[in-house]
Amino acid sequence: MRRAVALAGVVLTGFVLGAVVSVLLMLPGVGALVGAGAVVILFVFLLWPWAVLPVGILGGATVGGVVGGGDVRVYVATHLVLLAAGVVALVVRRWLGVDPKGRRTVADVGMLALVGLTIVAAGYGLAVGNLPTEVLVAGYQIAILPLYFFLATHTLTTTRRLVAAGALYVVVATGLTAVSMTQPGRHGGLLTLLAIPPLVFIAGRVRGWRRVVAVSLAGFFAADVLLASYRGIWLAALVTIAVMLVFGGRAVRTGLAATAVAGLVVGGLLALQPGVQERAQEIGTGLQQSAGYRGPESGVGLDVFAQRPVLGAGLGQSTTDIYLADFAFTDVGPVYHAYYVTLLANVGLVGLALVLWPILRSVRAGLAARDSLSVPCAALCCGFLCAALFAAPTDGHWELGLLPALTLLTLPVRDPGPVVAAAIPAARRPEEVVWQ
Repeated sequence: MRRAVALAGVVLTGFVLGAVVSVLLMLPGVGALVGAGAVVILFVFLLWPWAVLPVGILGGATVGGVVGGGDVRVYVATHLVLLAAGVVALVVRRWLGVDPKGRRTVADVGMLALVGLTIVAAGYGLAVGNLPTEVLVAGYQIAILPLYFFLATHTLTTTRRLVAAGALYVVVATGLTAVSMTQPGRHGGLLTLLAIPPLVFIAGRVRGWRRVVAVSLAGFFAADVLLASYRGIWLAALVTIAVMLVFGGRAVRTGLAATAVAGLVVGGLLALQPGVQERAQEIGTGLQQSAGYRGPESGVGLDVFAQRPVLGAGLGQSTTDIYLADFAFTDVGPVYHAYYVTLLANVGLVGLALVLWPILRSVRAGLAARDSLSVPCAALCCGFLCAALFAAPTDGHWELGLLPALTLLTLPVRDPGPVVAAAIPAARRPEEVVWQ
């Protein structure tokens, strides 16, 4: 009875949102379309909360790239609007009694500590005179981690939701990659790399046509990563493969071998495309180029850290009007082309330790569960932790919030025993039990 009332509440909410969309579309200007689109997305998230992260990641990248024309601010804003709609949908579903509580994990306290770190460090940064806009930019670099983490643990609460979200992500990513694969000048590979290790694991666990599909998709995504022209992504991929080989079981190694063969076949076929050939030539040109001003820029950040090593210079710190070798006079900070330099300069050793604490704890738990899906997720986390040594994208290392959550959500469920199992309601079967 209670569930029927809750579902009726969702339907009623949908009618209300539909009326809001109708009103918004009557207004003039682009704002009407944006507002109507946001309301539609909110209704989608109300019905299917597991779609929040796939839509937020892939939709944000697509819409932000098309609308923003390369403007990072538009890209970040699009991501945040989609994620904010997801948060509102979760609040409404919880209020209606549709959703259970999110899954509790061993990293919850650590991620909550990052929220506190952001607030305290922002106050400190404002107190010492850092610009509010710079404080906001630097705070985003930390706050994005717990945002993605808790969205994952509160939307992917069952095995069925995990599978649905993964399937949606792979299908949409495949379409986007097929469209952009042959476009010269394209960089990236992040979105496709996230899907490869889980597909490798699946390929090692299934047989027949399912293995063919999983291996083909993994090989196709691997070709996109190879053509990414992004050193950080290549490093992340190599570390991920190495960790999977060391800690993965038979299923992981079988999937890796099959994917390697499929990748060679797919790569050979793609090499016949003129656009792919041009992208391959760009890779060789890019490898001959130096890192430019990134080294001197990181040196400036480390100097800031050396002056205040414990707490850093506060969120939003910046060194103004400084000359970088082979570049120009410019302002450096609060974000550097090395994530750890960004953390050290802004929040010091204390902040760095707080950021790494929940991530490393999740990785440790995931790698201990051999022959489970948590191993590929933990391996990906290791890969991006290493890549963060040399990269700090202005849209934030959100994958370091997402991957720890996926690692913990895919841990094997321990057998609760016959007595405990008998006490679990039918609506919460063993695969849906909150994992401690």
